[in-house]
Amino acid sequence: MGKKLVGDIKAIGFDVDGTLYSSPPEMSAAVGRMLIAKAVQELARDADEFATEYLKRRDELRSNTLTLNSFGLDGQRIFQDIWDQISVEQYVKRDKRLTKTIAELREKYRIFLISNGTGSQIERKITYLGLNYHDFDPRIYCYDQGWVKPEPAPFFAAIESLNLKPEEIVYVGDRVDTDIEGARAVGMKTILVGSDSELADASCSTVYDILSVL
Repeated sequence: MGKKLVGDIKAIGFDVDGTLYSSPPEMSAAVGRMLIAKAVQELARDADEFATEYLKRRDELRSNTLTLNSFGLDGQRIFQDIWDQISVEQYVKRDKRLTKTIAELREKYRIFLISNGTGSQIERKITYLGLNYHDFDPRIYCYDQGWVKPEPAPFFAAIESLNLKPEEIVYVGDRVDTDIEGARAVGMKTILVGSDSELADASCSTVYDILSVL
């Protein structure tokens, strides 16, 4: 960490889960249990045997959606169905530091969202964080369009909506495989949150630190 972005930046886009907030372990555990239970039901598999195989594949694929797909299931549908059952307000709380950071960014840049989730799910989370989702424009919810990052479609949609050059846009995410690689592939600049990677143009420990690399 420590690299700073260079160039004329006009817009900053965000992933949501793991980027604008850190998923509490208990929420991740609850989602994991529900995903496995739903998959066991649909596949009519032994629960213990399936759970072991599921967790092994998830460690390799690093994605619940891709893991479900690997069993021949509709991972996006199941994942979103589970999220719709989760009481998000128990886990996602108002974040004054985040609202301050976003307010400061909005003074200089246009801001937008690209998330693999559904609009209803993501807008609930944004609201519970204390943000106004209308402040993000465009708001691209991949599931609603049949897309999934790192496919280029959502990133190209953002470029078209913003009417900017890709190099004038920064995308911020917590995953190299979906966020950084997807944005880089269309020419956007990137910031990785929570870890470091040579693939990212810059990185920072938390979303609150973004201003330090701009």
